[in-house]
Amino acid sequence: MAYIKARRGLSPRQTMLILVICMCALGVSVGAWTSGSWLVAVLPVEFAIVGLMVGGLIVRLASAPLMRRALTERGQTYEQQLTLRLTPEAIVYDLADLTTIARWSCVTDLYLTRKYWVFLVQSSAMVLPRRFFATREHERNFIAQAMSLMPSAAQDRSPDAAKVLKT
Repeated sequence: MAYIKARRGLSPRQTMLILVICMCALGVSVGAWTSGSWLVAVLPVEFAIVGLMVGGLIVRLASAPLMRRALTERGQTYEQQLTLRLTPEAIVYDLADLTTIARWSCVTDLYLTRKYWVFLVQSSAMVLPRRFFATREHERNFIAQAMSLMPSAAQDRSPDAAKVLKT
């Protein structure tokens, strides 16, 4: 999801970097001002950064099990059936009981992450796992069909898809 968020603005990594820089700049400056020593001010800020990184790791590790439990409590399964269809007019994204239809004019780009193809549709993402394709040739044919239906501006913003088509 970090890749998707980065396409829409700041990614979680960029946000974390901004926070760490602000912690360092403010923490060291205020610490040096109050203690009278730069050396004394640096040590607590270093520990705060380590604490922030450990906290981020704990949040990352705890998120998936907590989400699974929350969905189970609401009577939903974590894994749901996904179907993505390309029609001449739109992308049809069926995820269990939810259907999203996006006209091609709304597609801003198509890009590749490590495990997914992502259609960015205005500010929403339609995520398609790469494991859905039986072979690389099936994947290439799907990407070729999608690119042929996308607006030219969206094609220009989709270098990952263009690269797959060249190989």
